[in-house]
Amino acid sequence: MWSYYRCILFLQTFLTPELEPLHLRYGQEQWEEGDLYDKEKQQKPQFKKKLTSIRMKRFGPAHFECRLTPIGDPTMVVEWLHDGKPLAAANRLRMVNEFGYCSLDYEAAYARDSGVITCRASNNFGVDQTSATLIVKDEKGLIEETHTDEEYEKTKPEIVLLPEPARVLEGDIARFRCRVTGYPAPKVNWYLNGQLIRKSKRYRLNYDGIYYLEIVDVKSYDSGEVRVVADNPLGTTEHTKVQLSPSMEAPKILERITSKTVAPMDEVRFRVRVVGRPEPECQWFKNGILVEKSDHIYWFWPEDHVCELVIRDVTAEDSASIMYTCRAANNAGEATSTATLTITEEEEGNFWIYRLQPGFV
Repeated sequence: MWSYYRCILFLQTFLTPELEPLHLRYGQEQWEEGDLYDKEKQQKPQFKKKLTSIRMKRFGPAHFECRLTPIGDPTMVVEWLHDGKPLAAANRLRMVNEFGYCSLDYEAAYARDSGVITCRASNNFGVDQTSATLIVKDEKGLIEETHTDEEYEKTKPEIVLLPEPARVLEGDIARFRCRVTGYPAPKVNWYLNGQLIRKSKRYRLNYDGIYYLEIVDVKSYDSGEVRVVADNPLGTTEHTKVQLSPSMEAPKILERITSKTVAPMDEVRFRVRVVGRPEPECQWFKNGILVEKSDHIYWFWPEDHVCELVIRDVTAEDSASIMYTCRAANNAGEATSTATLTITEEEEGNFWIYRLQPGFV
């Protein structure tokens, strides 16, 4: 009897760790059934949770993690990159890839580890990746571990993280970044179409281990080539194949004009909501002739993206199937909307009709 109970206790102790679900082990209660690998489906890699950037005031441990689907894909390959290059194996690094949980741990991260950390996943159907920035600042007077300034090898600048081309909507912010190595620390300058960029309200220049350039409120004339140049006493390096391309969106009607029926001498308002990049400019036409604003008929923008036409003291002259056209113009395209205004005259039983057809170019 004693042996029987002893055997049961032994089995319970042995099986308990094996029965613990992996999704609880890695804290992934949020996984859904569709996240699991299905050989009958063409499932591309997808990061359900992205990497988060880390900034450290001094060297120390650093932890990155992300969540990846499909879970259990035997063809999935996961790799970690530093500034776009495969991360070299080291005793102070630990990488985990289990049950869709991917992590990278630095036992100790130093200033030289600063850069863009990327986790890239690929299978037979596609590739996905997530990136974050690791910034480790040197303490004043302290160089990594026990090295002194004299022990550092002097090297010419090298751009190890290249800035990428930017295609943004006109009026948005264009962002570029690069990482430069070299000793002594290189001086880094940015150029737009050959002109040196100086820090201002429109051009933001920042550095936290990574060099950043932000161009605020991008205009069409900003299109062209962005160049970054790094130099120190040992030499100069540059990267020029970076394009800035402001993009546009054709006007799109979000709220169309609606038909109305009014009595003579009433006031009528037609409202259209339109968006586009750059912002469309509205004009109204009557039978193809540009309408001039007056006390009788005018239009205005009561709120963002909304143009409203107002006709006061409506008369028969405003009807008779007269066509009104609203044109909201930018350089990208055209959209139109039509509505009918019916004017009733109760005493004579007559009706006057005119159409409004806003067009957006």
